[in-house]
Amino acid sequence: MTRHARLNPEEIIRYQQQIKLPGMGLTGQLKLKNAKVACIGAGGLGTPLLLYLASSGVGTLGIVDHDCVDRQNLHRQILYHERHFGKPKVECAREQLAEQYPDAKIRVHQVELTGLNARELISQYDVIADCSDNFATRFLLNDLCVLLDKPLVSASVSQFEGQCLTVAGQHGPCLRCLFPVVPERGTVQTCEQGGVLPVVPGILGMIQAGEVIKWILQEGVPLMGRLLHLDMLKMAFKEYHLPKNSDCEICGFSRGIKSEHPFHANKRSHINMNEYHISPLELRDLLSNKPDIQLLDVRTTEKHNAYHIGGQHIPLEELPGRLNELDPDKLIVTYCTSGGRSMRALEFLLSEGFNLVKSLDGGMTAWKEQCA
Repeated sequence: MTRHARLNPEEIIRYQQQIKLPGMGLTGQLKLKNAKVACIGAGGLGTPLLLYLASSGVGTLGIVDHDCVDRQNLHRQILYHERHFGKPKVECAREQLAEQYPDAKIRVHQVELTGLNARELISQYDVIADCSDNFATRFLLNDLCVLLDKPLVSASVSQFEGQCLTVAGQHGPCLRCLFPVVPERGTVQTCEQGGVLPVVPGILGMIQAGEVIKWILQEGVPLMGRLLHLDMLKMAFKEYHLPKNSDCEICGFSRGIKSEHPFHANKRSHINMNEYHISPLELRDLLSNKPDIQLLDVRTTEKHNAYHIGGQHIPLEELPGRLNELDPDKLIVTYCTSGGRSMRALEFLLSEGFNLVKSLDGGMTAWKEQCA
């Protein structure tokens, strides 16, 4: 059992003004201290988020970013100074936060988040804050947080506008309910291309921090099923209702599987799911030596027709009724876009008595990066 930290006298003095708040108290402050939050991206959104989470007493902060401080970004990345130019963001952020908030535990991950490392990394944290600057990372986090039932607070900014929403793990709705298909690279302007007013990521980063704190405390009403949009030029906030899409391939799929074949936690508690992953390179080598492996694409027909690596195509929602098409005596490797659906398919097959099953780690996204 994990041993929880306690508040020391200095912390009680530091946080006494927020300890007075309804719903906070010493119990709430302890929840913050014992919480572990991952910040994916230490840029314009991530730096204000990190500052406010640390100042609020969140005990463990994980910072994920592979990039270095760039002078042209200092106007909005408020943790850094001129002396940090050219140095890794994660190290500079740790230095700054440790100086001002010595009680906070700062973990740094100087890596680019991909389908190969995301699962292991975000599994270490209680809440995930998406402060990334690209759609590939944003959707990867969405898919994995739904799969792992992790709360995700996601924000994005462009020019004078920004938006934020909270995805409540497997309870949906999720980002793919709003955008079923990942926008292609170059179709939406980035901050580097279109510019950004620095106060916009500052405001959105603070909103993210507020959502994270509310989630940890289990107080208030989170931005679940609601997309909050800021137009800075009009100084207007708008809220858009985001219904759960029953056809969403991540959070709304396979009602039949969920109702007829529930994945009970006690049924899987003894299973180490990491043992069922297979990397793209491992699969490529395996296929060259043993071509009779059963590849099973569980994506939609549209995605299968666009690109696949062969094998059978059985959309996840059809799997319960088509088990007779699979040979339980041959190795089955499930695959999808980024790994979420294929792991659900794997869990279902295990529950149905299929023992020779693997899931392609990172899905087609990782396969294209390494093997295509």
